[in-house]
Amino acid sequence: MLESISQPRCIKRINSFRDQGFEVSVYGIDRNKYNINTNSYDLDINIIGNYKDNEGYIYKLLNNFFKIRKIVKNNKDNKVLYYSFGYMLTFILLLNKVNFYVYEMSDIIYGRKRIKWVRWFFKFIDKRMINNSVLTVMTSEGFYNYFFNDIEANNIIIQKNKLDISFSEIDRDDINTTIHAENLIFSYVGAFRYPNTIFRFARIIGEKYPHHSFHFYGESHLRNEVEILEKRYNNIKYFGPFKNPDDLSGIYDNIDIVVACYDTSGLNERIAEPNKLYESIFFKKPIIVSKNTYLEKKVKELKCGMSIDATNDQNIINFINNLNQDKLDSVIKNIDSIKGNYTIDDNSKKIMNYINEYIH
Repeated sequence: MLESISQPRCIKRINSFRDQGFEVSVYGIDRNKYNINTNSYDLDINIIGNYKDNEGYIYKLLNNFFKIRKIVKNNKDNKVLYYSFGYMLTFILLLNKVNFYVYEMSDIIYGRKRIKWVRWFFKFIDKRMINNSVLTVMTSEGFYNYFFNDIEANNIIIQKNKLDISFSEIDRDDINTTIHAENLIFSYVGAFRYPNTIFRFARIIGEKYPHHSFHFYGESHLRNEVEILEKRYNNIKYFGPFKNPDDLSGIYDNIDIVVACYDTSGLNERIAEPNKLYESIFFKKPIIVSKNTYLEKKVKELKCGMSIDATNDQNIINFINNLNQDKLDSVIKNIDSIKGNYTIDDNSKKIMNYINEYIH
């Protein structure tokens, strides 16, 4: 069950189940974004909801509840393992008294600053969903630390959001690592958000650094704001949505530095481990991340990038002014020493092995 039918990570996971011989039915929500990715499925998709960003949460919750209740009812005589991507759909399974499910967690949706006063309640429910699951799959070790810290939980697998296994066929020695500090292409690749950091960074490039440029690849409800930046500044470009993983090689071949300094006012951004980390390492591009995050900790360990507080114009200006060829060459050298297989998904083998042992 998918909270978004176009999410590449989910498509990758579902195709892994099919490749392992499981009989799979796919149910999901169409959010009318990034649907260029949906033809990567080798299965038909059953749409349980078709939502726009501004539609109410209560409406979506009720619609999903009744649609999933019907699915559960239709399968009551079958032995079904439900694989649920995300908090809301997993919660609905719990409400429908389903206790044979896998819960995949890729973010903390209740991590937004405005609901911090009731976060304990949503966390309580989340922990219950984890404890009741056959297996919970977390895409970041930061999530595990948030719930359990040093306590060992036996039904959890950390499955980081790495590159599709098809990238193992690419020879990384052929990847171009030439970056010129005097003429850099900064880029955001993915569903763009964070006006207070990412868009701020792009605007500073547009206003003050005509010899550099900023490229956006992706799609989101903020598309109009990106198009405004593109019209205002000659060195800001928007290239539209792309197909993942098919278009990644071409995109990364045309950029120099990955900008992933997410706004950390929300909990999720402070503890997540996004796929940009592994994409940037594989394609040998330095990554810029936000300070005081789990992602910064990983970047420091791997020496594959730099960190910044991008909520302030002057911080960004100081950062760019201090970028030099020696610093960039040092980061690229460190990235080049990281083995390519570190960045590539294992085709969900740990998940498959766990489930096979459980059901047999």
